Amino acid sequence: MKKVPVANVILFFVLGYFVQSIVLPDGRAEAIEMNKSLATWIWNTRDIETKPEEILQFMEEQQVSDAYLQINRSIMASSYHTFIEGATARGIRVHALDGAANWATLKGATYQTNLFNWLKSYQATASELQKFSGVHLDIEPYLLSGWTYNYQNTIAFYQDRLTDGKARAKELGVSFGVDTPFWFDEQTYQNRYGKGNLAEWIIQIADVTTLMAYRDRADGGNGIIALVRNEIAFAEQYDKKISIGVETGETSESSYITFFEEGEAKMTEELLIVKTAYENSTVVEGFSIHYLDSWMALKP
Repeated sequence: MKKVPVANVILFFVLGYFVQSIVLPDGRAEAIEMNKSLATWIWNTRDIETKPEEILQFMEEQQVSDAYLQINRSIMASSYHTFIEGATARGIRVHALDGAANWATLKGATYQTNLFNWLKSYQATASELQKFSGVHLDIEPYLLSGWTYNYQNTIAFYQDRLTDGKARAKELGVSFGVDTPFWFDEQTYQNRYGKGNLAEWIIQIADVTTLMAYRDRADGGNGIIALVRNEIAFAEQYDKKISIGVETGETSESSYITFFEEGEAKMTEELLIVKTAYENSTVVEGFSIHYLDSWMALKP
């Protein structure tokens, strides 16, 4: 098998495979294929028009399996057709990404309906190679003032969107994914959906829950391994999938939430530790790297 210097170890992901690094006596690393996936978010949708080959090549080189592509309805369907066909040819599944905090309000149903109406129309005109493989919602209701002042209603509106999204994704025959922060396992609800743990409820609804476990180390009480433990237990209980998300962008928040300062080699090292910790879990689908632009600019 191919050997590479430890200093240059990168994320060896292939469609449906994750690569584990094992340090050998001579200080080099050998890659072993494991059944995991790698995803990333594409927020700047104009990139599929201005530099499609550049981002497709990057994802292919990094062996990305899934791309969450922000829906911008001002972009022509033909641009999506071309980009998704190119991604499909490289073994990359593309998911329709959308959502905002105000979707967890009474008016949020309209915003979500607009997304699914667009997606239904798009899928009807696309060839099999040009179709989206899934829907990926990123709503983040905790950004609303209602999270503090009208918590139960805000949570209920959020649950409305996920329930509706799941049903609509099923009608379209695509997978349904949801972004959530790692701390939702500390949130409860008691409303028209009954009573329970919010993270547990979401994991039951979604096909894949992407945990925004934005930390730059694997170990410790505030490390990735500990922060996702409860969600992984829920996923195992309900036979659902988890993707563990990490941040690469520069942020004004605490430096420990991103790998921006550390770079890609350190990110790889920490993700391999996380992967090893959950090696026996069948629900950890893989990792999601937030987000494409910052990942492309990340130092080695």
